[in-house]
Amino acid sequence: MLHLQPANLLIQKTLFEALDANAKGTPLTLDRIISDFDYTTFHVSNTPDNKSILLLSVRTKAWQSILQGGDLLTFLQGKYANTQGVSVANAVEPGFDYTLQIDIGSLNEEAIKRCSILKTLVLSFPFHQAFEEFHQLNNQPIPEGSVVESQNVHVIKYRDDENIFVKAASDRVTVIFETIFQDETDKILGKVFLQEFVDARKRNRGIQSAPQVLFSHEPPLEIQSVAQNQNTQGKHDSRRFITFVLFPRHFQTEELQFTSVSQLTLFRNYFHYHIKCSKAYMHSRMRYRVDTFVKVLNRAKVDEEDDNEDSNRRTITGRKMVY
Repeated sequence: MLHLQPANLLIQKTLFEALDANAKGTPLTLDRIISDFDYTTFHVSNTPDNKSILLLSVRTKAWQSILQGGDLLTFLQGKYANTQGVSVANAVEPGFDYTLQIDIGSLNEEAIKRCSILKTLVLSFPFHQAFEEFHQLNNQPIPEGSVVESQNVHVIKYRDDENIFVKAASDRVTVIFETIFQDETDKILGKVFLQEFVDARKRNRGIQSAPQVLFSHEPPLEIQSVAQNQNTQGKHDSRRFITFVLFPRHFQTEELQFTSVSQLTLFRNYFHYHIKCSKAYMHSRMRYRVDTFVKVLNRAKVDEEDDNEDSNRRTITGRKMVY
């Protein structure tokens, strides 16, 4: 199976090219548009007066919904505060949501990798809010055996009709994906694919500590009030909900938080990609079988008989008798 990387490889390639060219004394003139998953676009360009200064801008569909949920700008500024050669631009590039200013002369490999995960950092903000809410609820005096849930449901509107819901409780953080299947076959394959997540977790003891995965046709209880307010008219038959239950062991440290969040933000692409790959594989196997059957039928055809009766005589193996 293909595991997508949280970093954008094209951004890394572009910045490494600019770094090498600047080291040779011939800075590149850049004006490059880079597309990513989920309607995300990046723009890498030079400043008008200095080729050694680059601007990295991002535009994503989820920006407005995440921005309304908290102080996203302060969160991103903190993530890039100690990154060498990278700072927040004074003004956002027109047509984009956020812009970083990159000094090629003081850029290093770690800073390039940090720039390539800009979209992942944007999408991770609601998750970090939920983690903070979890710690606040967990520190409150709670009767033994009871669970207190947060009143906030963080909604990430990252596609036209699909959302991600994140909700914290005193013992867990629940992440719910809303996805829409465009094809009836995708519904069946998606159900089989997700059932394998459940079965593999039961069979293999090595992954029993992985997050629990649930699949449902109706909105889970945690988000029923929020999901009903979303614009899903006419899409109830094709709408499905995939739930991941994160426990403290999945986000105890910053490294675990980044790993969990980056894999979750890419789950929708991972999920639908493998559905399409499964369909393509089955179609290729069907075409192969059809070609095999056609070859068998062609070998079974009887050659056209000549008018001469003597030429119609054949041996027991089917060969024509030659006189």
